[in-house]
This record gives sequence, structure tokens and C-alpha cells, in this order.
Amino acid sequence: MIGFPKDGSRQTEFAVARGRDAYERADYAAAFKEWSAAAALGDPEASYRLGLLYARGHGVLANLADAAACYQRAAAQGHAEAQHQLSLLHLDGYRVNRWTSFARWYEAATQRDSAAAERNRDLLFPNGLDVPQNPVEALRWSRAAAEQGVADAQANTGLIYARGVGCGQDYQEARRWYQLAAEQGSAAAELGLGILYANGHGVEIDLATAAIWYEKAAEKGNHAAQLALGLMYLSGQGVGRDCEKAALWLGKAADQGSARAQYNLALLTLEGDGTQRNEFAAETRFRQAARQGLVPAMVRLADLYETGQASVPNMIEAAKWYRAAAETGDAEAQFRLGRLYARGEGVPQELREAAKWFERAAEQGIATAQVNIAAFHLQGTGVPRDAHKAADWYGRAAEQGMTTAQTRLGYLYLRGEGVPRDPEIGLAWLWRGAEAGDPEAQTGLGVLYARGEGVDQDIARAKVLIRQAAESGHPPALVQLGHLYAQGHASEPSEGAAVRCYRAAAEAGHLEAQLIIAWNQLHGRGIPKDTAGAALWFRKAAEQADAGAQFQLAAMYCTGTGVVRNLEEAVKWYRCSAEQGDRYAQYNLAIMLLEGQGTPQNTEQAFQWCCEAAEQGLAEAQIQLGDLYRAGSGVAEDIAIAHIWYEKAAAQGNTEAATRLQGLRDSRAG
Repeated sequence: MIGFPKDGSRQTEFAVARGRDAYERADYAAAFKEWSAAAALGDPEASYRLGLLYARGHGVLANLADAAACYQRAAAQGHAEAQHQLSLLHLDGYRVNRWTSFARWYEAATQRDSAAAERNRDLLFPNGLDVPQNPVEALRWSRAAAEQGVADAQANTGLIYARGVGCGQDYQEARRWYQLAAEQGSAAAELGLGILYANGHGVEIDLATAAIWYEKAAEKGNHAAQLALGLMYLSGQGVGRDCEKAALWLGKAADQGSARAQYNLALLTLEGDGTQRNEFAAETRFRQAARQGLVPAMVRLADLYETGQASVPNMIEAAKWYRAAAETGDAEAQFRLGRLYARGEGVPQELREAAKWFERAAEQGIATAQVNIAAFHLQGTGVPRDAHKAADWYGRAAEQGMTTAQTRLGYLYLRGEGVPRDPEIGLAWLWRGAEAGDPEAQTGLGVLYARGEGVDQDIARAKVLIRQAAESGHPPALVQLGHLYAQGHASEPSEGAAVRCYRAAAEAGHLEAQLIIAWNQLHGRGIPKDTAGAALWFRKAAEQADAGAQFQLAAMYCTGTGVVRNLEEAVKWYRCSAEQGDRYAQYNLAIMLLEGQGTPQNTEQAFQWCCEAAEQGLAEAQIQLGDLYRAGSGVAEDIAIAHIWYEKAAAQGNTEAATRLQGLRDSRAG
């Protein structure tokens, strides 16, 4: 330790100066030595500078608690900068990160020998590791420094009063301190004054004055002021709307890392407002803001990837950013993430996950999510089936004016599903949807009036409702209007109107309409016979997984009706239908497998498909299964089981089965 026996004051000044010189040449150890000696003799400047060393970790282990102790000594002696720094530490407080190397060491050491760990910690860090948050002390020391004319402290004192930290909120006092600091050119104070005037805190709202103060601070490089000024130019508040100036100031703030500025600049860049349109630059800005945790940027970035607005669609990236936003609680992101899980886009299709995210969004009032989770509960998709919960969610969405929910809720009341059956309430919900222009509700009501279900039959009203829905291109309404024309309940405005309705619905992908057109063309009912056209519509219906259409298309490929005969295609479509449980397709597929038609012969598979069809009661399959057991083809020979299957077919009145049974009896007698 350096001692100063005579003329201590001058000696400590020299020591402080020597320490400053050492610090400037990055000789932190020498600076620490000089300042420690001077601080021990009570020099406040030396104590303050020691605090800076501890705060910055220069020549010592970085520790804000030690820095605070040094600042405290200097502040108590009236050192203005030390008072300001001490105020900042107490304003925010500090707790050591448990993942620092020392924290990890201390935790491990405590587990081995807690007493020794405590002694070592006290030896290394006599002032501890944390600085407690203390708003009262923060105000006390900030004001002390401010009263000595420290501009940053004056601005900070203004902020403390504006926020009411450690005191009652006092905008007048805040404005006084901001004004004093602003007179010294403090950008933080100029920003503070801008905020007061923009929000009417302690003054009348004056956006023009707010813009003046923001501009003063912005020109000094204050990124928060640059952001605020950019947003004012963007909205035309306090200044004339000017997208170019908005882009200029937002760009300056964005370059300093302001996430909100990056986001808003990205929006301008995406649309080409005030700056050159550049989707790739917009994507970069959105990503910068999203990486800082700005939720709107995450959602917008995900949307870019989902829609491919900035490049080709990337559903994996879209899902990643929707998830990031969803996990912060953003309702829109939760809904969109649920939608991706439901579709299996960018993530594996997981209906349970879809239900989870839909429900979270629904709980925050997203009406479309409420409709989706209601449908999941009604169908038992991703969640246990629960009609009561479905009705509840439809009800919430319906109250928000969601016409789809109003219609579905109406049907639940009409059926008494999940709610007590109440046709009056059901019809009321359907009418609300219909009057709002929902074509599903209009069609549903029209059908009820046409059939007289729950209401007095009224064909005229049915026609009006169904026509309204049909005029919007709603396929089910077009089908129902076609039925009204075809069944003579409504006069056709022109010849073939029914067929045109069916065709329009079919072309829109409506399965029932496709089948109606297909069968009518196949048999020439109401329209010229056209087997090729029929085959086309059966294929469209088959591609929608309709088992009957798949069977019919397979049969047409077998016979070459409307298509070129192709047994391989026949096998393919018979298999599709058979896998959905169509017993006729199962039987026909078994026969083709037995005979090796359109597929390699496979008696074992033929036996399995024959079993499937026979179990469903198809007599022809039961006879064939009996034949397989009798011949030991694809299965071990078993006359007794063959007899059982023949009996099942014979019990249905099948004479061929009866003949086979008689043959078995004759063979036994012989």
C-alpha cells in the first residue's frame, strides 16, 4: 500500500492523476494500485474511479456490488458522477447471472462444503455479488447529482419522476428536470420532453412540440427519438405525413438496433412506401426485429415465409417463427401454428398439437380459433369428443358475429347435440347467420323450409333462401337448387337449369354434384348419355376418396366403358375402395388377385379380401370363401368351414350356395 504521510491532499491528487495516466495506457493494475491508495485516504475521485474499474472488469473481477460500494463512498462525499452511477445501479438493481463461471463454481462448492464456499466468497467479494433494487435510494442519489448540474442525472431524475419510481408520479417535476438537462443538450431529456408533450403528461397534448423535441434528440443520435419521429412522419401526427422522412429516421434507428424501427422500416420496404420496394431487404429487417423478440415482427416474418411473398414459400421457417410468437402468448400466431399442425405444413401433422394451439388462441378471443376448436371437440379430432364443449366454443364465436359459428350452433340446437334441443333457438341462430349473408345458413334454412322440418313447409321461402346462397356460388346451395328444379318444386328459368346447377357445383368440387352428373351421364338421365364424361366425373369423385365412385371407376376400367380398358387401373381403384370397406370392391379385388388380372396372382391376399367381404354378408364372397376352404387355396383345406360359409350364403337365398351344399352332401354319401 502506498502511504502519503505529508500533504495528503496533494499527494492523493497526484495518485489519482497517475492512476488516470495508467488507465489511459491500459495498465489497469497500476491504475488500481494508485486509486486504491488514494481511496483509502478518503479521496472521492479515487473511490469513483475504483468503482468504474469494478463495473468494467478492468484489472479486477467485474462485480457491480463492489462498484456500488466504491460509488457509495464517493457519493457520500458529494462526488456528482458517483452519485449518478450509484443511482443507476439502485434504479434497476442487479443479480448475478447464475450461469457465470463464478456462480457455477460457487454452486458446486456449496454442495461440497458450504461453510468453506461462504468464506471464499466473502474473501473474494466482501461486498457481495448483487445490488438490490432500491427506488428510494435511486431517486435520492439521482437528485443529488442533478442538483450539482450533471445533465445525465437531471434527465434521469426527470425519468424517475415521470415514472413515479420511488416517489409519487409528478410530471411537473419531471418536466422541470428534463428542461434543465435539455438546456445542457441532453438527448435523453429532449426525448423525455417529447414524450410528455406527445402524451399530455403534465401539459396539454401538443404533437407539434413533441416532434420538435424528438427531432432535437434524434439529430443527436438518440434511437428512441429517431423511432418516435419516424412514426410521427409515418402517421402524419405533429408533422405532415412524409414516408420518405419516416423511412429516413426509422432507418437511422434501425441501424442502431431498434427492433420497432426495423419492423416498421420493413413494412415500408415491403410496400415501397418512402423507399425502394425490396422484399429481400424487408425480410432481413423483419428477421432482425424478430431475433430481438419483437412479436409482430415474428408473425409478419412467418407470414412472409408461409405466403412466399419475399421468396419461395418455406413452411418450416414459417412454423418456426409462428411458434416463437405463439410461445410468447400471441393469439394470432397460436391460431396460425395450430393451422399448420392441422395441415401438416412445416411440421408433422399432429392434431393434438393443433387442438392445443387452437384452444390457446380461442381462449384469447380469436373467433376463427374458437370455430376450429369447436369442430375438433364435435368430431373428437385431437381431443376427446365433447359436444358440450363444442357448443360452448361455437357460442362464443357466434356472439362475436362469426356466421359459421352461428350456423353450426343453430344445427346443434336443432339436433339437441351438446345443448338441450330447442328448434326455436336453433332457427334463430340460423336466421342470424342467413341475414348476415352466410350461404351455409341460407342453404340450411332453405332445406328446412323445403322439407317442413321444425317449421311449416314453405317452398317459396325455401327457393328464395337457396337462390340467395346459390348466387354466391355456394356449391351445396347449387345442389339444392338443382334438386328443386329437378323435382318440379321450382320452375326452371330455362331448359337444363337443374343440370347447370349440378355442373357448377361439381366443377367447384362438390362430391354429391359430381356423382349426380356422373350417374346421369352414364345412364343418359336428363342429359345425353356420355360414358367418357361419366368416367371423368367418377374419377374426380374417386380422387375425393368416395368409395362408391372408386368402385364404379374400377368397373369401368375393367369393361372399357368410357375409358380404355386397363386392368391395372381397375385393380388400383378396387383396392382404394376395398380399403375403405366397400364389400363389392373387396370381392372384385379378391377375384382379380385369384386370377392374376391386372396384378400378379396372390391367393393369400385374395383369401384375406374374400374374408373381408364375406364377413360383411356378401353372398358371392361367402361362396368364394367356401370354395377357397374347400380347395385349400390361399388357406389350409377345411371342408367344415367351407360348409359354414356355403350355409351363410344359402341362408340369403343364394341358389348357387345351395347347390354347393348339396354337392358336399353327395360327396360324403358317395
